[in-house]
Amino acid sequence: MKKSFVFLLVLTLALYFSSAYSQDFISCVESNSANASSISELIYTPGNASFQPIWQFAVQNTRFLKPSTPRPSIIVTPTDESLVQTSLLCAKKHGYEIRIRSGGHDFEGLSYTADVPFVMIDLNNMRSIDIDVANSTAWVGTGAVLGELYYSIAQKSNNTLYFPGGTWPTVGISGLIGGGGTGNLLRKYATAGDNVLDARIIDVNGKILDRESMGEDLFWAIRGGVASSFGVVVAWKLQLVPVPEKVTVFIVNRTLEQGATEIFFKYQSLATFEDRNLYIRSQAASEFIGNTTQKTMRIIFQGIYQGTTNELIPVMDKVFPELGVTREICQEMTSVQSTLVFFGRPSTTPLEILTNRSAIPKSNSKTKSNFVRTPIPISGLEKIWSKFFENDLSGGLLIIPSGGRMDDYAETATPYPHRAGTLYLLATSVNFVGQANDTTPVSLRRLAWLQSLEELLTPYVSQNPRESYVNNNDLDIGVGAANYMEASVWGERYWKRDNFRRLIRIKANVDPENFFKFPQSIPVFKRRGLAQ
Repeated sequence: MKKSFVFLLVLTLALYFSSAYSQDFISCVESNSANASSISELIYTPGNASFQPIWQFAVQNTRFLKPSTPRPSIIVTPTDESLVQTSLLCAKKHGYEIRIRSGGHDFEGLSYTADVPFVMIDLNNMRSIDIDVANSTAWVGTGAVLGELYYSIAQKSNNTLYFPGGTWPTVGISGLIGGGGTGNLLRKYATAGDNVLDARIIDVNGKILDRESMGEDLFWAIRGGVASSFGVVVAWKLQLVPVPEKVTVFIVNRTLEQGATEIFFKYQSLATFEDRNLYIRSQAASEFIGNTTQKTMRIIFQGIYQGTTNELIPVMDKVFPELGVTREICQEMTSVQSTLVFFGRPSTTPLEILTNRSAIPKSNSKTKSNFVRTPIPISGLEKIWSKFFENDLSGGLLIIPSGGRMDDYAETATPYPHRAGTLYLLATSVNFVGQANDTTPVSLRRLAWLQSLEELLTPYVSQNPRESYVNNNDLDIGVGAANYMEASVWGERYWKRDNFRRLIRIKANVDPENFFKFPQSIPVFKRRGLAQ
């Protein structure tokens, strides 16, 4: 009874002081704003009925929707740049950390959770999209998601322009670019970050900077070095790219019994195919054979060609006849329709779904990523398949091919270093479907299996460093940042040595007190010198 009383007392006091501190922040914002009454309608604390729905809306990985996930102390939903500036000022003054959320697809929930008091700046209201068809450019508010952008481009350009971003409609444009950004146009036009012309960022001092005033170092850093390490990007100017009015999409399914292993072995060299119009991603998972207890692997090859079926078939017959792509399985459609297909909807689905964030399914998973530079041999693939047979059908594998235009860029062109010589990105995952959370015994077994798969992959993925994709961030690989040796454990995996060291130097110049920090953000060391 006594312990219960003490617990309730501590909880009551914690809530009281949290509320008091929150009020200090709110008062600070109001006193530094021209219109305090309207500002108050854009700030939410846990006592507000809208607080939980706003926080939950863009939690795209539902494994974080559990009571133990730490919520913000305050949520700010700015409609313009001035409130972002004021929020940064008041967060610094009252000792809050900052988390910046646009689409909410952060794989580790870092844009909306923290173990310290923090203010979450939710940029959902800053989602304007201004398409300039004549100049093939677009200014996009950082709260916009890919589906909204693609829909707007298609409507304005009559399906002749697009942007080389990802395939999932609810991914935020800012988070995508901040980590580089891969998608179906990777082999044709490289990464999303390679196709950015300008940006507006609010720095630690509240100054609004464009490309000219921020300088080329910072502009380089935010296009792949995780932009939220350096400030709050509020808008991006994008280079739109030409696409044919019709592209060709095909999907091929193969099991091990249908020769999937040999096909996949050949597929790994897709990066070396000359035709940059061809892009084929693949997904693999185990399944039971019919009604038996025996398992097989099913590999799904999803292809898109920047041209017609008549143009595609001769290419496939020449470079990849083993896949068996025929005219009958090909479908011509617009680029925006292909986005529908790649996230699992029929091409005839009304395009308006791309602008409806509530209509897009969320994930419930844990993901790891590696890059492959040498084809995994047949013997290695068979070991991977055997490992999948140990899984309870919750595991998955996704391949994002590279090559083409990516080979034209140096590793240092942007912070995204996985360029020439990279065959593909290999992402592995487990889901927690059927589980109350990710800490149940079944969930823990799934996580242990994922880690054992990661260990099995070691001989077959890139080495020195073992590369990972920062947009598939994974806190398991390390979070230490007391010195360069600690930080390099994860930093060199994401960016390699030269890029990581340059990011650290830029960070020290633009945010020397490390205000914009979170696990695996670009570090600032207390003493000068990267080796400290």
